[in-house]
Amino acid sequence: MKRFLLFLPAIIVSMGIFRSDVVFSALSGEKAEAEYAVYSHGLRVGELQTVTTLIPDGERKSLKFSGNTHINLNLLVYSYHLDSEEEALLKDRETVGYRRTTRENGHICHVEGRLDNGGFCLIIDQDGARRTMNVKRKDYDHTTMDCPELGLRHEGDEVVFRVLDLATLGVVDRKYRWLRNEEVTVNGERIICRVIDFQDPNKKCRRWITQGDVGALIARQDGKGKSGTYSLRMTRLNSQN
Repeated sequence: MKRFLLFLPAIIVSMGIFRSDVVFSALSGEKAEAEYAVYSHGLRVGELQTVTTLIPDGERKSLKFSGNTHINLNLLVYSYHLDSEEEALLKDRETVGYRRTTRENGHICHVEGRLDNGGFCLIIDQDGARRTMNVKRKDYDHTTMDCPELGLRHEGDEVVFRVLDLATLGVVDRKYRWLRNEEVTVNGERIICRVIDFQDPNKKCRRWITQGDVGALIARQDGKGKSGTYSLRMTRLNSQN
């Protein structure tokens, strides 16, 4: 049981949310709220809530993302508890700020980073120990928050990007492939999504994704990593002006 739960703190980070070159027809202040159920090995193990907001930033428009994951599992021989809070900020089509706090079975990890002086600087505090990580901007193409797969032009297209993975805190070569389009129903509403496979040395995922008025919308994601498998399903979507 413990093994398949170890992936959970990284669910939001592996999702991604932004694709700014096609969302700026939305009005400043518009936001999208979504709720998800998290499953693993047939069990519903938690929930995820996300809010993506288009905010004014001088002559530019920026996207702010926040997400909260809650896991509370109690079995006769094992219990697992997780609370994760995450925020990210995108400007000019790239992630410029990031923050995550994870409380997992009493262990606390805080990650904070920003794009500055030609690189992404991350400060990691884990159970009282601090370390710093600096990644030069020229050494990665996108972060995991950028949803670069929405730039694929045709079904069957494949591309490999150098991705700064904010879950594992490293740069990986990640291959994306657009398989097909599929319809997903959420709250009785039909959503036409791209079905995208992507993989890197740490994980393999299949993602059902579309472009909303405020950032990318992920209707479903099935993933497998070194610590187990999961399925993330959207259960509610609400867009507000």
